[in-house]
Amino acid sequence: MPFRLAMLGMWHVHAHGIVRQVANHPKEFALVGFHDRDPSVLADRVKQWTPLLGSMRVFESAEALCREKFDGIVVEGRVYENVQLARIALEHGKPVMLEKPAGDDFAGFRRLLRLAQTKKLHVQMIYLFRYMSAIQEMLQRVRTGELGDIYHFRARLPKDLASYSRFVDELSRYKGGIFFEMAGHLVDMMIAMLGPPRRVTPFLAHHHRRQPKKFIDNAVAVFEYPNAWASIEVPALEVAPYGRRIEVFGTQGAIVIPHLGSGHLKNKDVQPIEIFHNGDADWQALTLEANPLQISDLREFAAVVRGKKPPDFTFAHDLAVQDALLRACGMR
Repeated sequence: MPFRLAMLGMWHVHAHGIVRQVANHPKEFALVGFHDRDPSVLADRVKQWTPLLGSMRVFESAEALCREKFDGIVVEGRVYENVQLARIALEHGKPVMLEKPAGDDFAGFRRLLRLAQTKKLHVQMIYLFRYMSAIQEMLQRVRTGELGDIYHFRARLPKDLASYSRFVDELSRYKGGIFFEMAGHLVDMMIAMLGPPRRVTPFLAHHHRRQPKKFIDNAVAVFEYPNAWASIEVPALEVAPYGRRIEVFGTQGAIVIPHLGSGHLKNKDVQPIEIFHNGDADWQALTLEANPLQISDLREFAAVVRGKKPPDFTFAHDLAVQDALLRACGMR
């Protein structure tokens, strides 16, 4: 029987990919309930998604939706409202897939996870780079100690200049601007490899000639560890292609993902990764088959909820990611 999901909040761009994957895997998943408080968002999504899903059952309120019988709730509203939506789901006994980042209030997210622990319910963050093939390869090699002691993690995740006006409209309310929107993907990987940093130093700037000057469109953060540095860059000014990358350097080797791609848009069928081991004459290049995106997140969620496996990423991990992200944004 398919794993029955409902979607609470339908605004976020990642929601489209979730819908596509559910539609492409009807034997595994079904989306059978929807709610968004914004009538214009609701009307737009019903128009877009009905051809994929068929008739969509829309609920008049979050509470009405959560009173129905579902296996889990996907929360895809606006970031500032998502933690409260997730709380409504948990209070009604529903496990949650929660869109990133985990709201803009650290205390609220911490209370959410405490509620989930009390009710013994799963909350899974939707950080879509987690299950990309190159990321999985990188994490596996780092975790086995293949690279020795990691002394530097460096990553950048730019957004294109052509979409600048949309970023201003959507993100100006957040002090961290474009960094708040995107850096969590990289902080997620950094924490997975190095754990929580002991100090965070942000460099937040507006470098475009256009207004508003308060909008952060070019940011770098440095994270200090006892025996390592990490640095993350997120500009909203990019015109060059293929600028997304992750680099990890250790005392026994290094790994570079030179073309990270996107967590939800169409990616190439293969994903390269470059590896160097101490004593090698040169870098080795691997070409990995790209994993279908977002279906892995859905499968992880269903397996954990059904009790078939422990979660790949713990509550402690997700709390550390949110803490480091908000500190890097000057929001904590």
